Amino acid sequence: MTYSVLICDDDPKESSDWLEKLCNVAPTEHYTVRETPTRIEVRDAIREVFARQCAMLKRCPRMPKDCLFDRADILILDYDLLYIDEANARHTGESLARLVRTFSKVEVVVVYNQFPGPHFDLSLRGHLSSHADLNLRADLLDTPGLWTDPPWNGFRPWHWQTLHLAVETQRARQRLVRDHFEDPIVEVLGMCDEDFLRLSDTAVGFIAPNARDWGDVCKWTFRKWTLDSFAGRPTNGLSASVLLEADEEAAYRFTASRVGKWLERQVLGPQDVLVDLPHLILRFPFLLGDDLEKSEVWTAAVWGGEEVKSRVPQHYLFQPANVLSRPVVWASRLLEQAGFRESRASFDYSNVPPLVFLEDTSAFEPFEGVRQFRAGHHNAYDRRFIKCVADKDYAPQRRLAFVG
Repeated sequence: MTYSVLICDDDPKESSDWLEKLCNVAPTEHYTVRETPTRIEVRDAIREVFARQCAMLKRCPRMPKDCLFDRADILILDYDLLYIDEANARHTGESLARLVRTFSKVEVVVVYNQFPGPHFDLSLRGHLSSHADLNLRADLLDTPGLWTDPPWNGFRPWHWQTLHLAVETQRARQRLVRDHFEDPIVEVLGMCDEDFLRLSDTAVGFIAPNARDWGDVCKWTFRKWTLDSFAGRPTNGLSASVLLEADEEAAYRFTASRVGKWLERQVLGPQDVLVDLPHLILRFPFLLGDDLEKSEVWTAAVWGGEEVKSRVPQHYLFQPANVLSRPVVWASRLLEQAGFRESRASFDYSNVPPLVFLEDTSAFEPFEGVRQFRAGHHNAYDRRFIKCVADKDYAPQRRLAFVG
């Protein structure tokens, strides 16, 4: 199956350059990179999503017209792509990301050049406020690891998901929201009170903004989040209740994207409540089996992971697995399992090579020669490692100084 890729930049030369670069890096078995649209085509598509919003706001039935964005699975937007509407209001790539998420059929939205800064953010916190699925610098768009499946070489941040897989992940999230819209979010995700209490205040405030205690949190359904939370108001002047009344699928699409980003960056990112495979085998290397000598074995386990997952009791794996970008485990519950504790206690750690997982290359390498930094989650697992790829910028630099 191939996925349609559309890139929109208001500079025709830039658009042409990007088309050539993406055609060179995006495998044809996964992607169809479309011809870059003209300014008029982009303008007309933006006008159409605004018209859909306006009709919904006024509760005026309207047949949608043909829209460029509806025919894209992956939309790449320049943050500087400006549109001035009839009210003389200025709209950037970020506000357009918010609109197309709600009023078109686009699955994955990438916005580039919104946040000036480094190639690699050492805080590892991401941009939860952004409605893009991924924010990055323009010069990272043609990074092979963004488009291709492993094995990867060179710079490839671990928090990225290969874009063709990101489309399927978003679809799975949308199905989950549709099927469980009236159900409590934490129940659907399998989260217990101990898990929830270990989340950051930012994470709790996003998913249950007005909850007073765990009892309140347990009542927070996907519908309630969509209707009541600030994040559930997708566009100025249009309430979530109107959106739900006019187009339930649009509401599911919007909610799935926002809850998915919360899961990835605020729940999985700290590697505390949920832990993915590379950070899991760092803590519990016996999950790899007997062959621990070579770093390639560790890295291959991350890319595949089936053998590692087979050694973890299935009910400790996060389900449904397809709504996250990678396999993950409920960490605290795993440690409560008697058999797992016995394996941990009896394992001879003297045989474990001095390897670390590199967040900027998605690979394991020997500790010697890499850099340690402190991420911005403010927990016990903030000490991470990077290779420091030569032509890439890393910031804030103070995070490299926080560790010895």
